Order: sequence, then structure tokens, then C-alpha cells
Amino acid sequence: MRRRVYCSGSIQKGPADTKKLCWSDTERAQVNHGARPVEIDFLNPDDPVTNLDDHLPLFGRDMFQIQQCDVVIIDARERRGIGIGVELLAGRHFSRAVIGVLPPSSYYRQSNVEYRGGVAKNYVHPHFMSLLDAVVDDFTSAGRWIRDELPTFQPRISDSVLEEAIAAYRERLLPNDLPMRLLFPN
Repeated sequence: MRRRVYCSGSIQKGPADTKKLCWSDTERAQVNHGARPVEIDFLNPDDPVTNLDDHLPLFGRDMFQIQQCDVVIIDARERRGIGIGVELLAGRHFSRAVIGVLPPSSYYRQSNVEYRGGVAKNYVHPHFMSLLDAVVDDFTSAGRWIRDELPTFQPRISDSVLEEAIAAYRERLLPNDLPMRLLFPN
């Protein structure tokens, strides 16, 4: 069996980005190892293209790859930019499985994080926690998820996830959210 994986994460853009963690042959080998005997075809947003000044088709290439893949794996080992958020939501939009590689004690996954006036004991960034199908520690575990969970995966519809999150906010947080209650009293 073969599966297509979209490699979401940072792309090195010049010499200043050489220390940034990015997808490489190492990460792809780890996914392959975990997924065995499933064979993986990788869709890479950093493949060379002919015209880097034509922005809409560059964006369209990424969206086409997400539309055509079986799984989006997001490399969230360190802080990322706007691209992975868009790719996460695009994966939802196209009903693809979306896995986040968020190692423990990394930027998006921490213990005892103090923010917004409280402490989160097992913090995973709320956007990831609400939109990912799986949070894994490493790329090998992402491959195992593809092997073990993808065959029975049932995608959530992106609109329902957004509506569910808004309903949960209105029910559980809005009653005590004074700034929002002042703006939206009903």
C-alpha cells in the first residue's frame, strides 16, 4: 500500500535560515521507518519551481499537494510561521488526516505554562489541539500513525470543528470573559 504525505514546515529561504529545523532526508526516512510496510510518497513544498515571482500559483501548488495527499505532517519542533497554520486549515478543508510532530518541552507543547492569567499543566497550542488528528513526539511515531490509524481514519469536517470551538467558547469561557461580554452582552 502507498500513501502520500505532504511535508508541512519551514522552507529555508537564504543563508539566514540554515539553522532552522526543516524537513530533510532524515525526517522522511523516520516517517518511512515508522510506516513500514506502507510505502510513502512525499509531496515537498520546497521542490524547485520555475517562477518564484508568481505568487498565486506557488500558493496553489501547496494547496494542490494538500488536496492530493492522504496525510499532512506538520513539523512543529520549533516555532513556525504563517504557512503551517494555513496548511493545517487546508488539510481540514480537504478532509485530510493532519498529524503534528510536537515534541514534549517544545514551543507548542509544554508543561506548566503560565499565560492568560493562569497555568496550563499540559499545554498544547490550542489551534493545534483543536485541529490536529494526532499529536506525536517524533517523525517515526507519525509514520506509525499512518500505518496503524489511517486505514480507519474518519475526517472531521472543518466547518464543524470551527463551529464546535465557537460553541464551546460561548458556553464555557464567554460567561467569565469580561472584555468580550462588554462587546457582546447577549
